[in-house]
Amino acid sequence: MNNNDILAKLTLGKDKTEDVVIEYEDEKTTITLRPLTSGELSKLQAIEKQPFHVKIGMTNGKRTTTQTNMQDMDISTAEFTEAQNEAMYTAIAWSMNIKPEQVKEFYPGVPELIFEQIIRVSKLSDDDLTVIKQFRKD
Repeated sequence: MNNNDILAKLTLGKDKTEDVVIEYEDEKTTITLRPLTSGELSKLQAIEKQPFHVKIGMTNGKRTTTQTNMQDMDISTAEFTEAQNEAMYTAIAWSMNIKPEQVKEFYPGVPELIFEQIIRVSKLSDDDLTVIKQFRKD
């Protein structure tokens, strides 16, 4: 198998769609989802991390790594929640091939139902995106 054959096989997942049934308020709707790509996952991870601001001290031109400096992390919970939602809306838009603005118009709770299916279809884990952890029912 040559590199082109391997590449074709590894990128086939984006074309492999799956019809899933979403049930909301006794209504069942079938939607088509595709798995996310590694590049898309990377962009979603960046969206999630936007609210984090880490301050690293410098002493004599060298980065200091004392415990005190490592605690200088500025996090806004509102921005954190918004970034997680933005990552979820974007993932849904990419998987459904629609615009993120359309996802924001879904009824409350529907994006979460769809995102659960995208997690499964894309074989994502808790380590892939922080937002996934709130969907685990352990």
